[in-house]
Amino acid sequence: MKDLKKFVSKILLISILINIFTFNTCLAYDNIDRYSKGSILIDQLTNRTLYEKNPDKKMPLASLSKMMTFLIAIESIKEGKVKENDIVEIDEEIAKVKGSSYKLKVGEKVPLIELMNGLMIVSGNDAAIAIAKHIGGTVDDFVKIMNQKTKDLGMKNTTFINPNGLPVYSLKEPTKPPMENISTPRDISILAKYMFDNYEKEVTSITDKQVYSYPERGFCKNNTNVLLQLIPDVDGVKTGYTGNAGYCLCFSMKIHKENNKNDCDNRLIGVVLGTNHKNKRTQASMSLLEYGKENFTTKNIIQKDELIGKKYIYGIPEMEICLKADNNLYIVCTKDEEIKSEVTLKEINYPVKKGDLLGVIKYYNSNGTELGKLDIVSQNNLDEISFKNKMKIFLKEHGF
Repeated sequence: MKDLKKFVSKILLISILINIFTFNTCLAYDNIDRYSKGSILIDQLTNRTLYEKNPDKKMPLASLSKMMTFLIAIESIKEGKVKENDIVEIDEEIAKVKGSSYKLKVGEKVPLIELMNGLMIVSGNDAAIAIAKHIGGTVDDFVKIMNQKTKDLGMKNTTFINPNGLPVYSLKEPTKPPMENISTPRDISILAKYMFDNYEKEVTSITDKQVYSYPERGFCKNNTNVLLQLIPDVDGVKTGYTGNAGYCLCFSMKIHKENNKNDCDNRLIGVVLGTNHKNKRTQASMSLLEYGKENFTTKNIIQKDELIGKKYIYGIPEMEICLKADNNLYIVCTKDEEIKSEVTLKEINYPVKKGDLLGVIKYYNSNGTELGKLDIVSQNNLDEISFKNKMKIFLKEHGF
């Protein structure tokens, strides 16, 4: 029976692949994700939203909750509060946790880093509780850390009640809807982008593993994220499922500089929440990735130190300031988008030093969406001028 289920599952995945790779890139925007209750696709480098469907709809996030648990573990290690090779002893509270499991047993002693693997790769609810108790002292105190972090990151519509995403039912009112961790596609994308922006190596060293094996415990399981098997450039992040949440996924895919299409490497980050079948979750995610990869490119629109223009203080020709870009600026756009720039300068007064901030240049598409902005700085010093020009400045300042 197990072999038959595996065979059927493979056939379904093959059909998904056929659908995706015959995907028409002219497909109507509204039909790209037909299966989720809410989704979003963003570009990591610029944070531009490439696709959205109910991005701010509050929904249960199931085991996507473990992304926050994982982040707090990474930061606690970085800050020296704990060490990745800390040995965590498993107690009864941890071992009795239900749902997807890392199979922890009372009395076991497991390194923190292995619990982090069990958390993200096999979605161990028990591993989440073990990590929470080790870092927070108690689960409740760890949840307080989680909720504080949502505020720090600007995840305005997210609330955690536990570290693993399991629904919590009332013993007094068992028919009452459970309490659950709540978030939105946009908030989860904010969390994922922060993780990749700050801890890419630490994140992908775990989330990119297709199989997790820990021989000391006799444990070996496949990653719950099937996209890793289907798309080589996918390197994360986390699956989720409960009855109320449906099948959820936060995913990431590297975009390479290739064939002059992209000017640098980049990454797409996506979230789908509330699909009613794991294969529909896969299909929605792959459709979003295909849409993002085929329709958008990463362009270096302006280079560091590139001349933007010149400015003459009080209109005096000898008082010339060269304006330059403070850094490289990359934008993500479609090949057909019309890009417009807008320069805003501060009031520039004498003297001016090389590197002084003088203004900003912003880039927009024809819809008025801001695609990127960059500081404008002075390319030269203007701090020694002739007496004649000093007199001209004096006269200009006093209205003559």
